Amino acid sequence: MALLDTTALIDLHRRPASPNRRRADTAIAAVRARGEELCTSRINEAEFRVGGFRARDPLRETGRIEALLSILVILEFDAAAARRYAEARAHQLDLGRPSGEADVLIAAVALANGQRLVTRNADHFADIPGLVVQPY
Repeated sequence: MALLDTTALIDLHRRPASPNRRRADTAIAAVRARGEELCTSRINEAEFRVGGFRARDPLRETGRIEALLSILVILEFDAAAARRYAEARAHQLDLGRPSGEADVLIAAVALANGQRLVTRNADHFADIPGLVVQPY
């Protein structure tokens, strides 16, 4: 499996002609060509759902969000992820380069589940040891 970051979810949700949508589609095609399942974390789901509440037509947008999420495996933040979060956050703090809390939580879920992270914002995850990032 490959864990889709919020950027990937947002980009897959864009118009088909959007450059970021095309880039995300290409990245997802590469994952599927390797026979991998697609997943995301519960944290990414929460971030992604914000757009539904901010949309002009929240009911329509929420339906579109639900449709995309329905094809993904949703990974939970569990005890193993909590340990990976603590390790990654401590490492970043030691370096003096902490990233956003949500990004470290997402990375921790990916690490705890042995998943590669597919993202448009690879730099947000640069200082997390052991995390394999597939930028697009």
